[in-house]
Amino acid sequence: MLKGWKGKILRINLNSKEIFKEELPGEWMLKYIGGRGINDIILYNEVGPKVDPFSRKNKLIFGVGPLEGTPIGMGKVSIQTKHPNRFIGEGGSGGHWGSAIKFAGYDVLIIEDKAESPVYILINDDHVEIRDARNLWGLSTREKIDKIQSETNSYNVQVACIGQAGERLVAHSKIIFTYDHAGCRGCGTIMGDKKLAAIAVHGTGGVSIYDSERFLEYYRKFRSLLDLRETIDPYLPGYAFMSANQVLQNYNENGWLHAYNAQKGSIEGFLNGEEYIADYVTRPETSFCCPLPACGRRFEIKNGEYAGVSGDEREAGFVLAAAVAGINSWPVSLKFRDLCNKAGLDEFQAAYTIGWAMECYDKGIISKNDTDGIELVFGNEKAFLQMTEKIIRREGFGDILAKGSQEASKIIGKGSDRYLLTIKGRELEAMPQRATYQIALALAVSEGGPDHTRWYPPFPPNPKAIPQNISLSFDPFKVFDSRSTEGKARFVKWLYDSRAILESLPTCVFILRGTLSIDLRPWFDLYRACTGVDISYEEFTKIGERIVNLERAYIVREGFRRIHDTIPRRMIEEPILDRHIPPIGSNLQTMLDDYYKIRGWDVQTAIPKKEKLEGLDLNFVASDMARLETENGNITK
Repeated sequence: MLKGWKGKILRINLNSKEIFKEELPGEWMLKYIGGRGINDIILYNEVGPKVDPFSRKNKLIFGVGPLEGTPIGMGKVSIQTKHPNRFIGEGGSGGHWGSAIKFAGYDVLIIEDKAESPVYILINDDHVEIRDARNLWGLSTREKIDKIQSETNSYNVQVACIGQAGERLVAHSKIIFTYDHAGCRGCGTIMGDKKLAAIAVHGTGGVSIYDSERFLEYYRKFRSLLDLRETIDPYLPGYAFMSANQVLQNYNENGWLHAYNAQKGSIEGFLNGEEYIADYVTRPETSFCCPLPACGRRFEIKNGEYAGVSGDEREAGFVLAAAVAGINSWPVSLKFRDLCNKAGLDEFQAAYTIGWAMECYDKGIISKNDTDGIELVFGNEKAFLQMTEKIIRREGFGDILAKGSQEASKIIGKGSDRYLLTIKGRELEAMPQRATYQIALALAVSEGGPDHTRWYPPFPPNPKAIPQNISLSFDPFKVFDSRSTEGKARFVKWLYDSRAILESLPTCVFILRGTLSIDLRPWFDLYRACTGVDISYEEFTKIGERIVNLERAYIVREGFRRIHDTIPRRMIEEPILDRHIPPIGSNLQTMLDDYYKIRGWDVQTAIPKKEKLEGLDLNFVASDMARLETENGNITK
C-alpha cells in the first residue's frame, strides 16, 4: 500500500451545497504525483475548452502532494483554475494551509459552481460545512482571517481568503493564505466570482511514511545541503534572512529593473535590503518546517506619514514592482504592499498597469481628464497610492485599470498597446529579459503566463556545487553567458521539467540552492522513502516532462499557439539605454525554434507531436490533439 498520500478528494458544490469525498485514483499518484501535477489532470479532464472562465462550470482546485505534511512539503499548496485569460491559472503558496488540509485528510479540494450569496467553507478533519459569509464580504483579508478565527474559536485554523479586489473581480487577484502568503494571480478573481470568501481548515492527522528510518536518513542529508555555515552557494545565507530583498542592488547595478515602465534599467540611489532590515523589519517569519530561519518578515513603519502601517512580506517583488512607476521609497513601497495584501490585489498587476498608464500620460495619450484629475507622472508617490486604492475600489479611472493593462489599452486605444508589459495578457513579474536570455525564453513559453516559480532559479549554481557523477541535459557553462542563445533551450526545458516534479511533491522552489537546485536525486530518495513507490530515476524525471506536456496541451486546446509564446514588444525592439543593453531582437525566435525541437513539439505551432505524447503515456491527449487538427484543419497560428 502506498504511503504519503491520504488518497482522498474533497469535492464541494457551492450552489447545491453537496459535499462529496472521493478516492484519489492510484494511477494519478504514479503518473502525476500530486499538487500541481494532479491538479493538471483534473483541470484537463473537467474544465474543457467550451467552459468560460466565469461560468458555473469553471472549477477551483487546491492540491497537495505526498510529501506535504512532512518537513519537505513546507506547507505548500498548488491552486489551479482556468484563468480569465483562458490559460492555466496556477500558483503555489507556502505557510501552513497546505499542511493543514493534508492533516485534515485530503490531497485535493475541488470547488464547483457558484454560491448565490457569499459563503465560506470550514473543514475540520471529517467535518465539512458551508457557512454564510455575508458578514465577511467587503472586509480586508486580515479582517476576514481574524473574524473566522474568532468565530471558530480557534487560532490554529488556517484560512485562505480573498480581499476586496477578488470580490470585485479585479484582474489577476490573488488568494491570501493566513495573512501574508499569496497564491495564483487570477485564482482570487475566480474565487470572487464564485462568491467564496474563504476556506478555513483545521487538521489533526499526520502523514504515513513508508520507510521512516530511511526517510529520516535522507532528510538529514537534505538539511546538510542547506547548512548556512558550510554552503558554497553565496546566495543562500543572505536569502535565509532577507529572501529576494538581498538582490535589490544587483537588479539596479545590472540594469535589470523595469524602471519607468522598463524604459530604464536602473534608478539612482535605489533601495537596498540592508536598510529595510535595519529600519523596518520587526520579526522574522517562516513556513511550516521551512529550513530557512526567515524566508518572510513582518514590517512596521515607525515614523513619518505612513507611521503605524505594518504587515508581512515574503520577497522584494513589491519593491521591484513599484519601481515600474518610478517609486523609490521604502515607506511608499511598504504602504503599497500593505494595500495589496489586505485587498488580495496582485502587486504586479497594479504596479505594471499604473506604470503603463503613467507612460501613456507622459506621451499625451491620456490626460487629467481621463485620470480623475490625478497627475499620473512617474515618481508621483501620492498618485501611485491613490490609483492603487482606486483599482481596489474599481472607482473612476481605477475601474479601467482594474481590468488589467491589456484590457485597459483596448479601451484607451491611441497606440497605447505599444507600451504594454504583458505576456499572454498578464503583467510581468519584474524578471529581466533583455539582459538574461534564458529568462526571456522561460517567460515566453510559460503555460500559465508570467510566473518565475515554474523555472526558478534561472541560473545554474556554483560549478563546485554540481556533483561530478551527475549527467545533465544541458551545459551549465553555456548558460552562464546570459546574452547568448546557445544552450538556453535545453536549460529552460530542464528547469520546467524538474520544477514540475518539485511542485508536485511538493516543496518550496525558493530553497533550490546549491546542489539541491541541480541534482534531483535527493528528492527522488525522499519521494521513494516516503511513498514506497518502486520507480526508476529515469521514470521519476519523466514525470516532470509529462506534466509540462499536459499543460501545453491544455492551452493548445484553448487556442494558444506559437504566436502567443512571446514577450513584450519593448524587450524585443528597444535597448536599455542607461545600461547600454541591446534588445533581444530575433534571438527569441532562435531560442523558440530550439526549444520546440528539443521538446518534440511542432516548430510552427508549438503543439506537442503525437509520438512525444504517446512516449509520455499521454495517448488520450494525443487523440485530443489529432481531433483538434481534424476539426480545425491546418492549425498553424
